Amino acid sequence: MHHVLKTTGAAVALALLAACGGSDDPAKPTYSEKQLQELAFDVIGISLGVPQVTMSAAGQALSFLDDGAPSGPQPCDDGGTYTATLTRAGSGPIPGNGDKVDIQFDRCNDDDVVLTGKTTVTFSDVSGDIFDDDEPAAATMTFPFRGMKVDDDTTLDGDFVLKAATTPGGAPDTDDGTSTLKISGAVKLTESGVSMEISEYASEFSTDHATDTDTMTKVDYRAKGSRSPLGEFDYRVSMTSPVVARIAFGELISGGLRAKTDAETVDTTIATSDKGVTTISVKSSSGKSTSIAEGDL
Repeated sequence: MHHVLKTTGAAVALALLAACGGSDDPAKPTYSEKQLQELAFDVIGISLGVPQVTMSAAGQALSFLDDGAPSGPQPCDDGGTYTATLTRAGSGPIPGNGDKVDIQFDRCNDDDVVLTGKTTVTFSDVSGDIFDDDEPAAATMTFPFRGMKVDDDTTLDGDFVLKAATTPGGAPDTDDGTSTLKISGAVKLTESGVSMEISEYASEFSTDHATDTDTMTKVDYRAKGSRSPLGEFDYRVSMTSPVVARIAFGELISGGLRAKTDAETVDTTIATSDKGVTTISVKSSSGKSTSIAEGDL
């Protein structure tokens, strides 16, 4: 799985296609197996896609600073460019509290996340040297997204805050430590004219830099909108077990996510076999269940 933020099956038709079945609220219909799959796509996509995009934008801003804030277009790792400028709030180490990086992405491709648009990364609560792998450091970064395009077909309008702290590993001059990250905010996603509102988003996870493995210990948000084949929807997402993934690469390993609607509770479980095959199982309180191969995400 790569483009995890995308809301899959973005058809323009908004007809409610829910099937009848056992329901938390007997007056409301529950989802069909096809709808359960679409719901699982969205739950996984939003839960992990928001960190993927914010980490990509933060990574480019930090690379720009680590390279000495060069002028003009700079190449992104996997194609495209970004152009950035630094506005300092004071003297001292870079970045410092109040420093701003205005960054314009032009199909900037970093680990299969393609960004086009502009944002301003503002730093606060900075401690330590972010670029010293042998010392602990921390910073808070804010991201306003206005018309930011992801993978050329999804537009983001919203605001996020990323709080990051790093702890060095044992080997000197080696990025083998860990980071803890907290992301919060809200965003409207628009694809093919269809929008989804994500509010009260909050996630917490740790990253093992030696293996690029992320362990998400919290995710919580509300999703609301209307699109085919889900029809009108309004659900709350939480976690049933820690989600282990390699977010920068869009790879799932294990974990559990839950979406609760007025009509039913839907659990999505991620599991990877000893042979490296990842399967997503989807089970509803209505009694219906289905599964998804990772290759279909």
